[in-house]
Amino acid sequence: MAISHNPIFNRAMQTGELSAQLDQQQVDSEFSRLTGAPMTIEGTAAKVLGMFAVVAIAAGATWMFDLRGLLLPAMLVGLGLGLWATFGKKVRPGVMLAYAAAQGVFIGGLSMIFEEMFPGIAQTAVLGTLATAGAMFAAYRFGWVKVDARFTRIMMFSLIGYGVFALVNFGFAMFAGMSVYSSPFGWLIALVGVGLAAFTLNLDFEAIREGVAQRLPQDMEWRAAFGLTATLIWLYVEILRLLAIFNSND
Repeated sequence: MAISHNPIFNRAMQTGELSAQLDQQQVDSEFSRLTGAPMTIEGTAAKVLGMFAVVAIAAGATWMFDLRGLLLPAMLVGLGLGLWATFGKKVRPGVMLAYAAAQGVFIGGLSMIFEEMFPGIAQTAVLGTLATAGAMFAAYRFGWVKVDARFTRIMMFSLIGYGVFALVNFGFAMFAGMSVYSSPFGWLIALVGVGLAAFTLNLDFEAIREGVAQRLPQDMEWRAAFGLTATLIWLYVEILRLLAIFNSND
């Protein structure tokens, strides 16, 4: 396309444009060489499915062979592995898959206990988790929930507060034999837990979107998959607890 009636000027402009394009291509090529393949939605989704397959297999084995006695050890091991995977500087897929296995044993044993008390509760909790996750994804996808700096800040403070509360309540349950969930307002606190877990999914969705947009290294797919898996497991446990409270009040 001619820029000017002067052919020499046209040739100079086209040569400059081509040179700039080649320079940018070289920069992109060098960046890709140094960082490897970039993070993608498809790659992250495949890793999420892989981690959930591990969770499902471990939970199924726990249910089939009645390994509910491993519930507490699995919970503690899963907590340790989760902290390692979260705060470790290096991405360790093996640690994340081991976390998924430990959590599978934990939720498998927990589901068995509640299923014996309230038949059908585990299936209802699974369906509730899937429905809630689907609703949260739709809310994120269509922009009904805006994951901006304010939303992130509110969620971070809320999660820290709920985490402190959960630790204190766990301590009372272990050493004093009493839990706030057995109080008349237990269902309300459990409902808050479900809400926090559900809205945390939006932070996970945003982290995946930003990682792909920024072309982060491919191994970050594991971190994103780990975060989403951990949130979904938390959501399932909170829904299971809420259903148990409602059933016990019937």
